[in-house]
Amino acid sequence: GLWRKLVNVSAKVNAAVKPLSDLDHYGKDEVWAYPDDGYGDCEDYVLEKRRQLYRMGMSLADLLITVVRKPDGEGHSVLTVRTDKG
Repeated sequence: GLWRKLVNVSAKVNAAVKPLSDLDHYGKDEVWAYPDDGYGDCEDYVLEKRRQLYRMGMSLADLLITVVRKPDGEGHSVLTVRTDKG
């Protein structure tokens, strides 16, 4: 079902992409890019998970890129998935 698809894609991307800050990767503070070279930071993980779920037939309207602020003030990106269960 949907939950299994989400868990599998998340685990696959988390295993395939190595964390690397945009500053170390590109020499810039913020770059949104697909982690095609195997490296990325939080928004790059989100982009890849979204791309894979879209290719599996999910609507982009249900795959929301959500930018949040962590308690320490640092920005963070997560993938929010709309479902019929909330």
